[in-house]
Amino acid sequence: MSSPTPPDDPLSDVPGPEEGGGPPIGTPWTLVVEAEGWSADLEHAAPIPRIGETIEYITETGDRRSYRVARIVHTVQGSATERPPVRSEASGPNSTVSGDHPDHVPTGLRAGLPRVHVVAGD
Repeated sequence: MSSPTPPDDPLSDVPGPEEGGGPPIGTPWTLVVEAEGWSADLEHAAPIPRIGETIEYITETGDRRSYRVARIVHTVQGSATERPPVRSEASGPNSTVSGDHPDHVPTGLRAGLPRVHVVAGD
């Protein structure tokens, strides 16, 4: 069911996310724990935490570590039209461009994974 809207709102008939409309509820993101020297990508979509919120990491052994979100970095990169074709890459489609590649102003971008930087929590 969509969120209640005033009757004169032209978007009152737009379905909510639970009805298949609207933006997704979350996105995958990368947790960055700089003080411990590691980072990891979420394997599924989740809401992006806000600065000041607490993230609890449960290790494989069941230990719990608490982190506080210090900053969020949203990343962008050139779209597929901005990169060389896969067939021209020597080490696979996920490789980065090496060697001579002229700098240019991109004309198309795509979103990368947001990076959620955390510090030790309480």
